[in-house]
Amino acid sequence: MLKEFIGLQSPKVKSIKLLYSLIRKFGPIRVNKLTEMTGYKHTTCVRLLDELVQAGLVYDSGLGISSGGRKPVMYVINPRAFYLVGVEITNLYTTVLLLDLDLNILETKKLKMNNQSTGIYTLNFVTNSVDELLNKNKIQKEKLLGIGIGVLDPFDLEKAEIKDSKSFFAGGWEGLNIVEYLKGSNGCPVFINNGTNLAALAEFRLNYEKITDDIVFVSSDMGIRCGVIQQGRLVSNKNEMDEAIGHMIIDVHGQRCSCGSYGCLQAYSSLPAIRAEIVKRIKRGETSYLQNEVSDVEEINFHQILEALEKEDHLCLEVIKDAAYYFGIGLTNLIFLLRPDIVICGGTLVPKPLFFEVASEVARTRMQNYPNSLVQVVKSTTAYNVVAQGAGCMVFDSYTEETLS
Repeated sequence: MLKEFIGLQSPKVKSIKLLYSLIRKFGPIRVNKLTEMTGYKHTTCVRLLDELVQAGLVYDSGLGISSGGRKPVMYVINPRAFYLVGVEITNLYTTVLLLDLDLNILETKKLKMNNQSTGIYTLNFVTNSVDELLNKNKIQKEKLLGIGIGVLDPFDLEKAEIKDSKSFFAGGWEGLNIVEYLKGSNGCPVFINNGTNLAALAEFRLNYEKITDDIVFVSSDMGIRCGVIQQGRLVSNKNEMDEAIGHMIIDVHGQRCSCGSYGCLQAYSSLPAIRAEIVKRIKRGETSYLQNEVSDVEEINFHQILEALEKEDHLCLEVIKDAAYYFGIGLTNLIFLLRPDIVICGGTLVPKPLFFEVASEVARTRMQNYPNSLVQVVKSTTAYNVVAQGAGCMVFDSYTEETLS
């Protein structure tokens, strides 16, 4: 029945879809509350709910509290009625997640990107991972609603292709329609969107949907990006400006950025900026664990820097402190501009030592003139998988998102 929610629908299917969407968002929920929210007659609502129960899409959670008689039925969705695959493609890793409808991660496959990871090689890894994950968990292909893809590098949404793949170790991405290729090899719907938007969507759905309607997700990685949820809706990044926060000026006399301007946040707090600073300091005579890993300092790569941070290399930690300080300034500016209830920090750098702690403290300190502001700055709970979870959420939303008329 869930697959009937896409495309042309009869009035009855539209009503069932609306009920299902409300149960997904507000469950556990009683039938009386659903009739109140939809305006359906009680008998109509009960009949449609019975169809959802018979189809295995919803069930009684058993959480109803009795006031003396029979316990009221409290409906929730059945998270194992169907399944989702969420994928994140970056120049560092490609992540493939098998998810249930509550976005719980059932199993993970990861590919460490290298000079073998061409576009076709990577997409074939995704397809092989989907088959392996379904087979291992004894899930029939018909139970897969679709595959969602999150991409952080600049890409053409209409053509579903990466426009600039210079940061990838291997080529073969330009002109490759990711959606059409995966549709052909997997035989299911495939969707694609900006990874930071999807991270914001996942964080909202997993952790904050019942708390607030206004959050911002900020990611520090190869670039610095943000995704915004306002009034419970994802704000689309028009005109390809998902990296705009990275080009916020924090020092008009500062370092030259890749965009040509001076003093952009990107020039201080992104992974390329951090790498450039580490290489410069080593050339000046400062010592680092990284010197033992390469014959030429220019060969230092991002994976090695992340490993050095885990080993608490002194030089890398010093550079990270500086990068996090500027990132905290950027967070403060974003908070002043958008005034969200919660700011969530994610990306590759956030789980590493010092980065989040320094950045969040800088933001809190700079907001001391607004003691009544209750903005929370928090760390992403699923920093390494949140984009792929959001990609799975995008698939689910394509079937279930409905609005009250």
